[in-house]
Amino acid sequence: MTSLYREARAALKESDFRPKKRLGQNFLVHEGVLDSIMRLVEATAEDEILEIGPGLGSLTRRLLERARRVWAVEVDPKLIANLRQGILSSNPALELIEGDILELPLETILPPRRIKLVANLPYSISTPVLFRLFELSERFSFLVLMVQREVAERMASAPGTKSYGALSVWCRIYGRIAAKVRVAPEAFFPRPKVRSMVLKIELHPSPLVTPEELPVFRGLVRAAFGQRRKTLQNNLTAWLKWPRDEVDRVLREQGIEPRRRGETLSVDEFIRLARALKHIQA
Repeated sequence: MTSLYREARAALKESDFRPKKRLGQNFLVHEGVLDSIMRLVEATAEDEILEIGPGLGSLTRRLLERARRVWAVEVDPKLIANLRQGILSSNPALELIEGDILELPLETILPPRRIKLVANLPYSISTPVLFRLFELSERFSFLVLMVQREVAERMASAPGTKSYGALSVWCRIYGRIAAKVRVAPEAFFPRPKVRSMVLKIELHPSPLVTPEELPVFRGLVRAAFGQRRKTLQNNLTAWLKWPRDEVDRVLREQGIEPRRRGETLSVDEFIRLARALKHIQA
């Protein structure tokens, strides 16, 4: 057994804490995986880092050894209490924040400059948290995320594959996946029933669609993947409430065969089509 494993068990026993399945509380106890995450984060003495889900603080300790400042957001009040009572509490570079990452006003908590982000996202909230982070993408230089492997595959999928969907498109709008690290269930305590993956997403200087284009783009992506078995012709006709021949005309003008399905469109094709629709609707 690793020292981190024994440490985690002892800490949980001492505080009489029982990990909650609904919060996805599986604590990372594998030194090799922590080493991999730190290599992806590339923390330096000048860095400021937001950590989502510090848990028992094993990664937090490592971040504090290198970074200038760490904000650690934890939703569980008992884990926050444990962290505040431990050796990390005296570190002036650490700011512990109790709250739900989906509800906290990060815009006012974080500095108005790009910082790094590292997070362990439970499956149940991974997609909404991702979209929240994408909305704030201009506040981060990159994201290092631990997610369930199924979610990671959806994020990284290419057009024409079974896993390619709205999440795949949005990931490419905001950045590119620069690295992947597979993580086995044995790396956690308690051991989850699913496999995980760490992704590093390097964010674009600005999203590939403008704020003015976002409403149309969002509607287009939602419609294209709404009923995957239907063609773009059918899905867009239902969404736009336009005559079918008008939808066909717009698609063909963008070099898109109307009988294609949404899952076959590249991100560039989605962007081009959204801009054409916005121009028509203006």
